[in-house]
Amino acid sequence: MEIVVKSLYIIFFIAVYILYYVNIHNTIKLLSDNNKFTKTSYVLATINIILQVFVLVVPVPRELGMIVYRIGVLFVIILEYLSHRTQFLKTTYITLLYFSVEACPGATVNLLANLVVPANYQVLSGEIVYFIYNITYYLVSTRLVFPRKDDVKLSLEFINRKTYFFILAYVAFLSQMIAYISVTTRKHTDTDIVFRYLRIFVIPICMLSLVIISMLIMNSMSKFYYKRAAELLDKQLDMQAKYYEKIDDMTTDIRKFRHDYKNHMHCLKSLLDKQKIDDALKFLDSLFTNPTMNKTSFKSGNTIADAILNDKAAIAAKENFRLNFSGVISENVSAFDICTILSNALDNSLEACRRLKNAEERYIDVNCVLKNDMQMICITNPSDTDDPDLKTSKENKNEHGFGLYNIRKTVDALDGTVNISQTSPVFVLDVMFRVKLSETA
Repeated sequence: MEIVVKSLYIIFFIAVYILYYVNIHNTIKLLSDNNKFTKTSYVLATINIILQVFVLVVPVPRELGMIVYRIGVLFVIILEYLSHRTQFLKTTYITLLYFSVEACPGATVNLLANLVVPANYQVLSGEIVYFIYNITYYLVSTRLVFPRKDDVKLSLEFINRKTYFFILAYVAFLSQMIAYISVTTRKHTDTDIVFRYLRIFVIPICMLSLVIISMLIMNSMSKFYYKRAAELLDKQLDMQAKYYEKIDDMTTDIRKFRHDYKNHMHCLKSLLDKQKIDDALKFLDSLFTNPTMNKTSFKSGNTIADAILNDKAAIAAKENFRLNFSGVISENVSAFDICTILSNALDNSLEACRRLKNAEERYIDVNCVLKNDMQMICITNPSDTDDPDLKTSKENKNEHGFGLYNIRKTVDALDGTVNISQTSPVFVLDVMFRVKLSETA
């Protein structure tokens, strides 16, 4: 019977270590773009598991066992780093945090299990507890977390670094304390002592820790959400103000032009009366090249969209490339939604055009179609990247690089779709969503 228990323990031990790699790897995938184990990673994982099993099976000094365990943690960090290049700090953090978090519920459940499990089976029951925890983590992460990968990734990126450090330090301390209590109570068979530890230390501290950490994370995520929403509203108001300023300037210019119109006509008639055809043509050319005659004003059917298009077209003109627009945008699209979709898409297009070396290739085409209650927006621009996520080239990546995410989030809320049909040499973004038509009496 003892051999069977030992064999089962080794099987669950190996299974838990495999789940360590899988779960830590999956967690890092939330933050890293490179998500494949390398051949070297498989070799290191196998060597690590063999070493851990060797220490488990062959009687070795306790100090040597602790050294092998710590080497095992280092192996996990190294092989995860090999699978997620340039993510060493995040890999290290997530590995240490995972082991610490796992120790808290694992040791706590073991304390409870040891009250009813015979002494000969407590080691096996402990490994079963860790197996159940890790397989549960795997199922929850793959079924619930990964479908919302973009949301989680964005939220994690904007949690304060001090909060990250506090969470790691606090959980590590808690796991060590619970592990110490677990080891201490294992040496005593007095049930009252175990319950005393559980009542006074473990359960209250675990519950308090869960509340504190959840509040810290939710607070960071809420601050980010409201900050981004406020920035978007500020951008919307700023573009509206610029749009109306431009309309006012154009109105003033037209008034000035109309004031001089009669004089221009008299001058032109005088040249024609005198048969000075060449001079008349030159005069007409000067009128057509007048800035007032050539100012672009987009008429999409949506005031906010017009403001955005005029603002981005002015930026494009200053940087010597053009923005072309055709089609219609429904006036029933909310200001917030069209601002999020159009401004972020055009900002990405502007940034893509700036990266191009050849100035002749710089352009942005915006084609919109409104059919019944379906709004379609297609934005095309030259691109020098095959990256479908459009990673920002700006230095402050914590403040930039979320345009496409914001577009997808908004379009999803409108039961629409976002499709990137091509990334290089031309980037094509297709957005389609349903428009809520205004009710008519």
